[in-house]
Amino acid sequence: MIIKYLLLHILFLIYFFTSIYSQTIEITLNDAIRNAYNEDPNIKKLIYQLELNESNIKTGYGNLFPDLKLSSGWTRTNQAIDAGTININGVNVPVSARNETTNNFSLSLRSDVTLFNGFVNYDRIELNRKQKTLTLIQLEKYRQDITLKIISSYITVLKNIQIVKINEATYEDSRVQLDKIKKFVEVGKKTLSDVYRQDVIVAQNELAVEQAKNNLEKSLADLAFDAKLSLSRNYTVNNDEFNTETDLQALINYVDLNSDVSKLVENALKNRYDYKSSLKNLDILSDNLEIAKSNIIFPTISGFGAYTLSGDKIGNLTNQRVFTIGISLNYPIFQGFSLDNQRQLAEINLKSAEEDLKNLKNQIELDIKKAVLDMKSLLKQIEIVDRNLKNAEQDLLLAEESYRVGLGTLLEINTAAINLNNIRINKSNLIYNFILAQKQLEYYQGLLKIN
Repeated sequence: MIIKYLLLHILFLIYFFTSIYSQTIEITLNDAIRNAYNEDPNIKKLIYQLELNESNIKTGYGNLFPDLKLSSGWTRTNQAIDAGTININGVNVPVSARNETTNNFSLSLRSDVTLFNGFVNYDRIELNRKQKTLTLIQLEKYRQDITLKIISSYITVLKNIQIVKINEATYEDSRVQLDKIKKFVEVGKKTLSDVYRQDVIVAQNELAVEQAKNNLEKSLADLAFDAKLSLSRNYTVNNDEFNTETDLQALINYVDLNSDVSKLVENALKNRYDYKSSLKNLDILSDNLEIAKSNIIFPTISGFGAYTLSGDKIGNLTNQRVFTIGISLNYPIFQGFSLDNQRQLAEINLKSAEEDLKNLKNQIELDIKKAVLDMKSLLKQIEIVDRNLKNAEQDLLLAEESYRVGLGTLLEINTAAINLNNIRINKSNLIYNFILAQKQLEYYQGLLKIN
C-alpha cells in the first residue's frame, strides 16, 4: 500500500512539473530587455568594474594621508670564541675563551607620507573618478546595444507570426476552393483532374504553413537566447508591442521629420554613448600624459617618523627608546630613459585616441546617412506594395470568377493566390522593417530608450 502511494505521488509530481514546463509564457518586450540586463555576463562584469573603480578612488584618498606600520621582532645571537691570541697593531694580545648568548626584543611604529610629488597623488584621484564615469558610460552603451538586439529579435518573431497567419489564411482559402471544385464536379461542371490539381495546391500551402511555424519557433528560441531566458520553456510574444496600423501619411511625416542628416548627426554627437566614451577616454589619456610629465619634472618629497623600543627582555623594552623624524627628497636625474618612455607612450596613446575619435565621428555620419536612405527606400516600397496589394486582390477575384463561369483555369487562380500571398507577406515584412529602421535611427542618435 505504501509503495502504491509513493508511485502515485511520484507520478503526480512528474505530471505537475511537466505541465508547468509545457505552459506557454508570454514575453513582453520590456520583460525580455530587463531579463537580458539582469543576466548578461558582460553587464555583470561592468558592474564589478564599477566596484573596483570605487575601491581605486578610496585608495587614492587614502594615499593622501600618512600610513602607519607596526613591526616587532626578536633575535637571538650566540657568539663563541676559542682561547688564543689576536693581532692588534702588530701586537699579539691573548684572548680568553668565551661563549655568549644575547637576546634582543624590538617594537617599532613608523609612519610615512608623501608631502609633494607634483600633485600626482591628487591627479590620480581625479583619474580614478573619470575611470568610473567611463565605466558607467560603457555600461549604458552596452545596455543600449542589448535593447536594439532584443527589439530586432522581437520584431523577427512578430514578422514570423504574421507570415504564419497569412499562410494559414491562404491555406484555408485553398481548402475552401477545393470544396467548391468538388461541388462543381458533382454537378458535372468541372472534371476530377481539377480536384487533383487543387489538392496539390492545398498540400503546398499546408507545407508553407508548417515551414512558417518552424521559422517562428526558431525565432522564438533566438529571442529567448538573446534575452537570457531558459530555452526549456515555451514562449510567445505580445502582438501589440508595435503599432502596425499606421497610415502611409504618418510614415511620410516621420521620414520628412528625420531627413536632415546634419541635424541627426548633431543629436548623435550629443547623445551617443560610444562617442561620450571616446571623449572621456581622451580626457583620461590626457591626464595620463600630464602625470607622466609631472613624474619627470617634479621631485618627490616625503616625510617619515618612527618610534622604536628595544631590550634584551620583553620587560626591558622601554629601557632603550629611539624617536626619529625626517624628510627625504627624491629627484629622477636619470632612470635609463624609462620615465621619458612612459611620457612618449602616453603621448602616442593620446594621439591614437584622437584619430579614433575622428574615425568614429565619420562612422556616425555614415551610419545615420545610410539609415535615412534605408527609411526612404522602405517608405517607397510600402507605397508600391500597397498599390500591388489592391491589384493582386482584384486579380484573384477575377481569376476565381472566370474559373467559376468556365472562362479561366485553375492555374490562373493558383498564380493569383500565390502572388497575393507573397505581396501580403512582403507588406507585413516591410512594415516591421520600417519599425526596426526607426529604432535603428534612434540607436544611431543615441536616443533609443533604455528600459
